[in-house]
Amino acid sequence: MKTHKGFSLIELLIVVAIILIIAAIAIPNLVKSKMAANEASAVSSVRAINAGEVSYAASCPLVGFSATLAELNSGIVCVSGKGIIDPVLSLGAKSGTRSRTQLP
Repeated sequence: MKTHKGFSLIELLIVVAIILIIAAIAIPNLVKSKMAANEASAVSSVRAINAGEVSYAASCPLVGFSATLAELNSGIVCVSGKGIIDPVLSLGAKSGTRSRTQLP
């Protein structure tokens, strides 16, 4: 009687098929959760810009609102407006859903 070591081809195909079925179920959920996270980040960025603009207008009443996002971080036009928003957000591009999304 021979001892049989290893797996047969059918056993390996069944395991691969089960893994593919699990992946087919899991990948769409992963994509949906990533999109939801990116949308939440975009909403947070817009809220930060809005709050920054209000703060800038209150700190610099002679200037009013900033013309660019860079002004909300650099303080070039008004010294009181330095560092109001995040430096990454002030660059005008933040990681988005599909590619780098340009912010106004």
